[in-house]
Amino acid sequence: MSATRPAPGEWADRLGLAALAAITIAIVAPRVAGFTTDSDAYLDVAANLLAGRGLTQTVVDFWRPGLPDPLGMWPPLYPLAVAGLAGLGVPLAPAGRLVAMLGLVAFALAFHALARRAGGRSLALVATGLVLLGPGMAQAGATAWSETLYLLLLTGGLVATIDLARAPRPSAAPVAAAAGAGLLLGLAADTRYIGIGLVPLAAALLWGARVRGRALAAWSAGAALPIALWLAHNLAAFGRPLGPALAPGARSFAAVASGLAGTLRWEFLPYALARLPWVALPALAGVAVAAAWGWRAREAARWVVTIAAVQLALVGLAVWGTGINEPHGRYTLVAWPFLTLAVCAAADAGLARVFGASSRARPARVAAAALAFACVGVGLARFLSTTTVPPAAALARRQAQEAMVRLVPPGDSPILSDHGHLLRLATGRAAVQVPPPPFRAREFTAADARRWRERGVTRAIFRAAAAASLGPYLAERLSGGAGSWALEDSVAGFARYCIGP
Repeated sequence: MSATRPAPGEWADRLGLAALAAITIAIVAPRVAGFTTDSDAYLDVAANLLAGRGLTQTVVDFWRPGLPDPLGMWPPLYPLAVAGLAGLGVPLAPAGRLVAMLGLVAFALAFHALARRAGGRSLALVATGLVLLGPGMAQAGATAWSETLYLLLLTGGLVATIDLARAPRPSAAPVAAAAGAGLLLGLAADTRYIGIGLVPLAAALLWGARVRGRALAAWSAGAALPIALWLAHNLAAFGRPLGPALAPGARSFAAVASGLAGTLRWEFLPYALARLPWVALPALAGVAVAAAWGWRAREAARWVVTIAAVQLALVGLAVWGTGINEPHGRYTLVAWPFLTLAVCAAADAGLARVFGASSRARPARVAAAALAFACVGVGLARFLSTTTVPPAAALARRQAQEAMVRLVPPGDSPILSDHGHLLRLATGRAAVQVPPPPFRAREFTAADARRWRERGVTRAIFRAAAAASLGPYLAERLSGGAGSWALEDSVAGFARYCIGP
């Protein structure tokens, strides 16, 4: 099969998978909240871009040195995409979700192209359908997150790079095509930092495919340019290429491996297996063995297995290196498509070895695909039945925003809050954020209160029921006893305080 010329029926396959992605979004989007704290942080940066303030954050964690703060915690491409769509007239919050939705539909096309190169038409249809129906992927496509944009750019870059490596004379490939393939991978790294580690890996795979000379130089330049520009920005702003320093981690290798296995079992296994630890761990080992078999069985599967393994290793490194990262599903989601494709390639190769060209080969493949879709479909159905009831979540979010509009005092001074990102979107005011304990580098202290008062922060807005989780100093300030901050007003479970000495 040619790597570039569509085979008969390929356009119908593409349209069908794009439709599947759109239908999945239409089903999932009304049933999930669509926004998290990270989503609101992205929207803050996009709002600053639209206001002409550049790549800055006007909601910062309380241990950051100042406000506003240059963007560096995340790469810039997703907020830039949201700002670009909002600049066309789409309201900011819907623009955040729409970028993710469009990203999932386009990713379906890119991943189908990758799967075609890994194993042909039937494998591509099954693998891409399974990937799109995975609960984590479906949620990412309906939530204002950067994952689908990252996976779109990464997969598109891989397809173009594989085509470059498989060309009859790869070193004679057009310079523009080689540079474009590298550029897609560089832009993926400017969407999520984890993509930086995949660029040298892809370069090594190209070298192994005997890509040399101008083609390799053009590919490398295309990949390096967007990454170099962003790393230079971070060096100038923070003195570090990967953004501001975070609290150092204290996890052991065993703790990191256990955390990754814990989230992988829910991301990659059917619920019936995932809920039983003594079954889930052997099942994960089976996934690893199947991926290794896929690596041996098909040439293009070597790319996807290697990409998946390196991404999981980089996730583990990030979790180990900082104290506020947890190995939750969003981190491991980036490996889900590639491991799924590898396991499908292994299953297809195994069935071919067992049945060959006999009359039982096709029914066996159909039965295996039906079983796989049943497992993934049950997982998606369970996710939709157990996730937060969206009308209640949306109502709570709207009520919180309305409360903040009523509570925020006149002026433009920043506000100290445990809901700083939501406050910023609701009122336009800058905020100093007190994150929940798992994401808090350290406890808020009297020194923090003095420092932010000197910078003009004189009011605090907290959810009244959250005092116990804010740490000893803030809990005492909000207690109503001696030395407490003065309570000025309260609305719908939120309270405003005057930050006193």
